Amino acid sequence: MPIRKISLFFIVSLVSIKGTDAQTAKVQRGMVMKLGGNVRLGGVQLINRRNRAEAKSNIYGVFTIEALAGDTLQFSDNNFQNADFVVDNFTDKIVYMEHIIQLDEVVVNENSMQKDISDVQRGYRSKSVFYTGTPHYYYLVLKPMTFIYENFKSEVINARKFNRYAAGEMTSIEIAKRFNERSIKAVVPIKDKEVEEFEDKFTPTLQQLNRMNNYQLINYIRKSYADFENSKIKEH
Repeated sequence: MPIRKISLFFIVSLVSIKGTDAQTAKVQRGMVMKLGGNVRLGGVQLINRRNRAEAKSNIYGVFTIEALAGDTLQFSDNNFQNADFVVDNFTDKIVYMEHIIQLDEVVVNENSMQKDISDVQRGYRSKSVFYTGTPHYYYLVLKPMTFIYENFKSEVINARKFNRYAAGEMTSIEIAKRFNERSIKAVVPIKDKEVEEFEDKFTPTLQQLNRMNNYQLINYIRKSYADFENSKIKEH
């Protein structure tokens, strides 16, 4: 390529870049409001995803932030779902944010249950029963008859059954703190007579529940309820 053409190419490129830079300094204004009402939201965090510039809405819900056309602005607040919008013509905008349903934990009388379990286990210990259900294998070598007695007598068998029951009850209590009739009804319009059946079919395991934050649990309940309703339609 001739030198003159190369020079002309770079000059055109520089002019284009400068032209792009010259149109960047614009301010996007607007207001943040709660979806489904006329409540203005103050203190909402704004961030420009392109350059990570930050701002907050004031007490009247009004925000201002510099941006380029095409930038994505993200709005976040602990009590609302994140909202995004793409800057286009820099006219004043209203951004609506959806309120997150707060799922309060149900207070379960865990201490009473734990006390009852401990009392029963102490009773087994007082009878020299290895209530933990752990086989003492050294007896198998040194005292085989003791091993058989300690691991297969009825008290030991009952103690092991009780421990399995107790573990299940404590797990159920942990689950019921977050997945319960009140938390389900806060999210979906389920009938009272259907709650028990819904819980039987869709109660998550404790491991699953521990991996969910409140927002994920809400989505789980909504999806499960949709499946529940669809199953009733198919049955009819």
